[in-house]
Amino acid sequence: MSARDSILATLRRNSPPPAAHPLPDPAVLGEADASPERFSASLLQMGGTMLDRRQGETLDQAIALRFPKPGLMICSLVPEATGTVRIEDLPTPQAAEPVDVTIVRAAFGIAETGSIFLSEAQLKLNAIAHLTQHMVVLLDPAQITANMHTAYLRPEFHTARYGVLMSGPSATADIQGVLIRGAQGVRSLAVCFMPQ
Repeated sequence: MSARDSILATLRRNSPPPAAHPLPDPAVLGEADASPERFSASLLQMGGTMLDRRQGETLDQAIALRFPKPGLMICSLVPEATGTVRIEDLPTPQAAEPVDVTIVRAAFGIAETGSIFLSEAQLKLNAIAHLTQHMVVLLDPAQITANMHTAYLRPEFHTARYGVLMSGPSATADIQGVLIRGAQGVRSLAVCFMPQ
């Protein structure tokens, strides 16, 4: 018997018996609140913000007010905003490095954690989600799911080759509890509720 077979045999002997009772349906675990209000509150706790538009204000106008510095490189991946550069003009991750603001639509959001899910279907260039300085995310309120258990039931988790859950800006904290936001990724993440 090889060492590998010996190890596998030991693991099988010491494995617990199959569950006597069926496992609970993940859809019923945790809270069932999938409201936009719960999502917004969770996002704010994670350091993100909401981008609320005033009556009659376009998305481009709201973004210009949020990021008023002239000459910013804005990459829009959505038809609702124009931007200054198209994703097709950024053929490599290195080309995305100077992008200041990226506008993208999330596949869905998670109310419990204030997270948004992005995959290669939304990003086109995966690295842009981490290289851009600021991210504006459009989220259809009808595409908010309650929690991680219900999120894993979404088809996007089964079809995406690449996926990332983002909850506010990137952050890191050291052992003394000093929290730094925007440490290894986006410095700000704003979500704008916009039906698809």
